[in-house]
Amino acid sequence: MKRIASLILFVMLASILAACGGTDGAASNAVTAEATTAASVGTGTDSTASAAASIAASTDAAAASTAASTAASTAASTEASGAASTAAGGNTTVASVDCTPKGPKVDRLVWWTRAAEGEPLFESFKTVAQNYQAAGGSPVEIVTVIDAEFRNKMSISAPGGEGPDVFGPIAHDWLGEFALQKIALPLQREQITSSDDIIDSAYAAATADGQLYGIPAWVESVALIYNKDLVPNPPKTWDELVQTANSLTQGDVYGFGFPLLEQYHEGGFFNGFGSYIFKYDNGQFNIEDIGLNNDAGVQAAKFLRDMYYQKQPQLPEVAIDRANMHTAQEGMMEEGKIAMTINGPWREGPLQRAGINYGVAVLPTLPNGEPMVPFLGVQVFGVNAYGKNQEAAIDFANFVTCTDSIVEQFKVDPKTPVRQSALQTSEVQSNPNIETWNEQAAQGVPMPNIPAMGQVWKPWGDVMDAIVLQQAPDDQIKPLLDTAVEQIKAAIAQTQ
Repeated sequence: MKRIASLILFVMLASILAACGGTDGAASNAVTAEATTAASVGTGTDSTASAAASIAASTDAAAASTAASTAASTAASTEASGAASTAAGGNTTVASVDCTPKGPKVDRLVWWTRAAEGEPLFESFKTVAQNYQAAGGSPVEIVTVIDAEFRNKMSISAPGGEGPDVFGPIAHDWLGEFALQKIALPLQREQITSSDDIIDSAYAAATADGQLYGIPAWVESVALIYNKDLVPNPPKTWDELVQTANSLTQGDVYGFGFPLLEQYHEGGFFNGFGSYIFKYDNGQFNIEDIGLNNDAGVQAAKFLRDMYYQKQPQLPEVAIDRANMHTAQEGMMEEGKIAMTINGPWREGPLQRAGINYGVAVLPTLPNGEPMVPFLGVQVFGVNAYGKNQEAAIDFANFVTCTDSIVEQFKVDPKTPVRQSALQTSEVQSNPNIETWNEQAAQGVPMPNIPAMGQVWKPWGDVMDAIVLQQAPDDQIKPLLDTAVEQIKAAIAQTQ
């Protein structure tokens, strides 16, 4: 199992390596590590599902990713996984990384995170900070900055000397923006504790223009999460999902629900039908070639339009309520009122606490016979380039991403670690869903960390809202998508 997990992780991160172009390389209410209160704004559990945090993909990358997944399964079953795991930088048995603080001690380090006080992930962060100080490191003040404000506050506060020393975890495309703004400190592999323990291709996600800017921690994507008490055998095709979901839908119980109007989730359908956002050619994304309005994009838009109104399958009304589509449906599943959903590993903890007997399965194939291709991301930690305690901050960033600390965070937020020593611990391997998350991620499309993606989400989202909510007729879908592409290109041109 450990070798298979290592192999699948290697395959999916290799796709990120290709997509990212190589591996060269005023604060909220806060608390110190010793304190028992902390900042209380926002949520970290939705961070990966945030449309602003999501980045798009290409059909080339999707095809390569799917092929790689198939190859991974074959290799694993023929014992080739051991060799592949070694080639990836992992061994059958990997020693735990030394987490002893080694940097200079300062009066205080400030850590900005999106996790809010009271959330299990925030509590695990407090434990990590306490462990760091107990081991001889500096006191750490943890500050929550909500998802919607994080990038803007970093952009303003960091150059003004009021930002954090360390920030994260954030999606790797955000790190690309911070690198462009010169607020993320350039790093060298030699500065990272046991750098070889992190699979080489993971570093590509934290690299921009050949320069490393962060320390990778986890890789993640969405998959099919289902209630085992309602769905003993998860569907493998969309037709099976529709049949199963509609048979379970009665009264206030629905067989399936997900945030239909969010581009992060819509992306899996667009990519699966063969569309793309930026075409990937010769190791680079071509921001002039946007595929959202191609024939495959039109098919995907029609499919999503018809899903709700033609009950394929029937969805709760809140699935198209942009203000509540996340929290309301997540709450419904925790109450046993949604049998299946599309979501990520950050939902495991809440479902466990709600007492739901859940499972995780690879997303079903689409009506065109092709797999859904969700967005794939890497969560990273970075250091403020304007910070006054950079050496101490690098030391703490290493501590946060070392084996023991990653495992501590995994206990409440079970995302796939990119450190081989963490991936192969009993705590991680005992999670029954870890291989499924890896398998699904291997079919995903990496999120490129290019600034142009920041101009994509609003035009795409506005047009998809119009197509779905206004039930745009077939002959209007292509012109609407054309409008979105024109707006995206115009917005990109203004930033050049």
